[in-house]
Formats: sequence, structure tokens, C-alpha cells
Amino acid sequence: MQDVNQYLIKQSDGSIALKEHVKESLLPYASSVKTVTRMLATKLFMLSERVSGNCKGIRGQVQLDFARLELLKLTVFEVCGVSYAEQDKAWKNITAAVDAV
Repeated sequence: MQDVNQYLIKQSDGSIALKEHVKESLLPYASSVKTVTRMLATKLFMLSERVSGNCKGIRGQVQLDFARLELLKLTVFEVCGVSYAEQDKAWKNITAAVDAV
């Protein structure tokens, strides 16, 4: 079973951050929001979570952990260079990619 905590750093304020080597491993795929999202989702959410949950908690599934979803979103924006103007469209692609994983 995968331990998602191996990819995370717990901050002193209680928030979580992604370990730098994980971010660096995504850089070669930065041209594709969906690819980066899928790769990161498999690290941040266990298979059982992805099977029983989705981003919004709809269609009879539970919502995935909000803190890890937020971390995923911000990381994808950063790695893929998503501008502020493109973030709404990118978020729709991110949620579709996460829910498809």
C-alpha cells in the first residue's frame, strides 16, 4: 500500500507542502496540465481514495481531501506556469484528470 506521506512535508503551521524532488520530477511534463495532474494525483491520493472519491464529492462518492487537492492545484499551476487568467479553465482540466485517474 502506498504511503502518500512520503511525498509530503508537514509545516509548523499544520499545512502540508510537497517535497521538492517530487516537483522536480514533474518538470519534464510541464507542457501538459493533465499529465502533471495525473502523475501528482497518484502520489497524493491512494488508489482506494481515488476509487471511492472525486474532487467534488458527487455521484455517490466522497470528496477527496481538500488540503491535498489544494496542494495539487497550486503545484500544477506552478509547474505548468498557469497564468492567473487561465486558472479557472486549468482547474476544470485538473478536476477532470483527477476524477479520471
